[in-house]
This record gives sequence, C-alpha cells and structure tokens, in this order.
Amino acid sequence: MTDTIMVQALGVALAVAATTAPTTQTYRLLEVAGSALPAEVEKEGDCREYVTRGDLTLGSDSLWSFRVTLREACGERAEVETETEHGRYSVAGDTVQFFDDDDDDDDRDIGDDMDLEDLKRGIFAADGTLSVRLDDDQTTLVFRR
Repeated sequence: MTDTIMVQALGVALAVAATTAPTTQTYRLLEVAGSALPAEVEKEGDCREYVTRGDLTLGSDSLWSFRVTLREACGERAEVETETEHGRYSVAGDTVQFFDDDDDDDDRDIGDDMDLEDLKRGIFAADGTLSVRLDDDQTTLVFRR
C-alpha cells in the first residue's frame, strides 16, 4: 500500500511539473559571426563598432529581451551605448523561433551592417549553448546559459 501511495504521489508531482511554465533563462553572448567578444560588427571609414556584451533573456511568459552593449570608436573618440530589443518567442523541441514585437521590417539596415536585434531562429544544444541565426540568414550569435 505504501508503494502505491508513493507511485501516485510521484505521478501527481510529474503531472504538476509538466504543466508548470518553464523558468526564465538568461544567456550570455559569446560570439558574433564566429568572432569572440568584443566583436566588430560595423566599419565605416576610421570608425568601428564592437559588441562588448550581450544578454538574451527568454521569459517564462514567452517574451524575449536582448540587451546589447556596443562601443563605437572613431579615431581617438569612443562612445558606449546599450540597446534593448523585445519580442515574443516559441519553442518546439530544441528550436526557438523569435518574433519581433513591432513586426516592422523598415528599420532593418540596408547594406553590410548586421542588425543584432533581428533574431530569427535558434537551436538549443546539450552543453547549454544557444546558437541564434539572424534574419539576414548569414549571421549567427552564440550564447551560453
């Protein structure tokens, strides 16, 4: 009888765990297009822009937030700024699909500059990394939990 109660209790615990929303996960940016941080993402004349840090948060509410710190250097002058982008996401198996809240393609750069905020699709790996392809279908960002 005790074994039956234990099995029933375990079954209830597993059922509750299966229906509980996933926890919020934060991933630190490690690489941009194969380059470790700080990674150069834009070059114009004697100016260079580098990603120095990035944090991607996947909320338990299916909302994502990507906060990235950029350093722009033009000759002797340097400037640091932080940008944050938000959107929705969905997960199926080991794949995550990103949706931008504004659904506005007009703000995407034309030319060689990469739009780090234009996350498209990612793959979760067993080692805790998340590789995310940008909308340009060329650039991959690698994150680690």
